[in-house]
Amino acid sequence: MKLFARICSTIFHPFIIPVAGIFLSLYFSYMRMLGIGYTVNILLMVVLFTIAIPGLGVLMLYKTRRITSVGLVNREERTLPYIIFFCSYILGAVFLWWANLRGVQLGYFVGGLLAIIIDLIVNRWWKISVHMTAMGGFTGLIFAMSYLQYIMYTEYTPLLQSIAILGSGALGTSRIILKRHTIGQVCCGFINGFFWVFLACFLAVVLQYTH
Repeated sequence: MKLFARICSTIFHPFIIPVAGIFLSLYFSYMRMLGIGYTVNILLMVVLFTIAIPGLGVLMLYKTRRITSVGLVNREERTLPYIIFFCSYILGAVFLWWANLRGVQLGYFVGGLLAIIIDLIVNRWWKISVHMTAMGGFTGLIFAMSYLQYIMYTEYTPLLQSIAILGSGALGTSRIILKRHTIGQVCCGFINGFFWVFLACFLAVVLQYTH
């Protein structure tokens, strides 16, 4: 079971999930008509802001002994990495605005920023799950796209929703099995990510079509 839990925690890592979310928002929406080359170029930039920069930042903190684990096991050591994540997400949001992706894509990043702020505040007293925050945001994106009829091929909607729900359940269970979080920390992380991303995506699309 622990091997399964470690695999789930790696597949659904907070660095990887945002890339999967942006891919989904491009590939399963009308943006797909812009071609695979466009999608790849956008994804490469997203990888820079959600994997490369945060990953190098955490590695540097580890090498300089500001943190004792790259997995951020200790709650007290999470503040600086969270600030790095926050700054990286700001850069990512600016890029999406510049690339004219001001619908659910921008909403996804803005919602992620708000969720990170909540994680950062709560983390001072309680170890909320950042893994589940990311997965909650991913699930919120899918349900927002479904609600806003943003998914071009509607027959995929139930499949995408099922993947998000099952993936969230598997990840939450994995974090508990590995004794990284309690049930409460897992649930709160998921709700935090889902709420802010769904709300931000909804508002971004509404504002996009009213201007």
